[in-house]
Amino acid sequence: MAKRKRYTRRKKKKPLNWPLILSAAVLASAAALVYLMLGSSGLSGYLPELDGVISAAREIWGELTAQHSRPAFSGGSGELTGEERAEVHFIDVGQGDSILIRCGGYDILIDAGENGQGEAVNAYLDKVGVDSLDLVVGTHPHSDHIGGLDTVLSAYDAAQVILPTIPEDLTPTTRTYEDVLDAVEAQGLSVTEPEPGDVYSFGEGALTILGPVSAEYDNLNDFSVVCRLDYGEVSFLFTGDMESDAEADLMEAGAFLDADILKAGHHGSSTSTSADFLDAVSPEACVIEVGEGNSYNHPHKEVVSRLEEAGCAIYRTDLDGTVVFETDGQNWAVSTGN
Repeated sequence: MAKRKRYTRRKKKKPLNWPLILSAAVLASAAALVYLMLGSSGLSGYLPELDGVISAAREIWGELTAQHSRPAFSGGSGELTGEERAEVHFIDVGQGDSILIRCGGYDILIDAGENGQGEAVNAYLDKVGVDSLDLVVGTHPHSDHIGGLDTVLSAYDAAQVILPTIPEDLTPTTRTYEDVLDAVEAQGLSVTEPEPGDVYSFGEGALTILGPVSAEYDNLNDFSVVCRLDYGEVSFLFTGDMESDAEADLMEAGAFLDADILKAGHHGSSTSTSADFLDAVSPEACVIEVGEGNSYNHPHKEVVSRLEEAGCAIYRTDLDGTVVFETDGQNWAVSTGN
């Protein structure tokens, strides 16, 4: 399949941070006053006044940096101008994945983190105004991806649920997996199998199933449901925990991988986001959903280096909190710490 033409977008000029500039000016003025006082009469007669000036400067600095330490939008490809928008929320659920897509009045959830994270996902969905879910995707039956789905499905009606088809000898017998199947059944739904090439339309957006393209894996990660969201000329690629074997199969199958924003596979593990795969996707930005201080040492340094060398902006939930992308179909912007 032919590689999509890359679009050159206007880069938004970074505004001056006037609050920080003013706070620096206050500190500089305080330092100048200290110098003048000490230069004219010495330290002993001005200790109370100096303490007051320094304390005031510190207070102003603290207030301003607390309010402006993180800009509302921390990155993007250009100024958003269109009235219609799509949003992709990479929800901070620690060492796990959970992604909310809001597009054309529809709400799509991909994964819901580990067992015990379902309530946190529900709280986030409630905060942003989700009433029901038009599509739920459990990328693969590992607990850090589907552990919270039963809790979510108990709180929100879902129109359709996609889970990968797993060979009988690899089908999990865990309580976590059974709970999710029970929650789907409790809604009167049956599981939809992911078929590469299937397209789900949501207003102006389209979610296309790309993988898995093989049933011959011996690793549950490689059975991850892989899908891409296209909204106008902006695209997102969601990879679950897909590892390098499945990445190679997707490329060999001619899957349309080129995307603006990539969700790094397997939390930034060295098993995923191979050099060839990254070249095929050629993203402008990448999100790594990962838990702070995790025992797996995710993301692995070689993957981070690979992304940096590719000129890719990196966002991490362990450092940035929940990461939210917004696009008008031509440009995209990202905010962090939501």
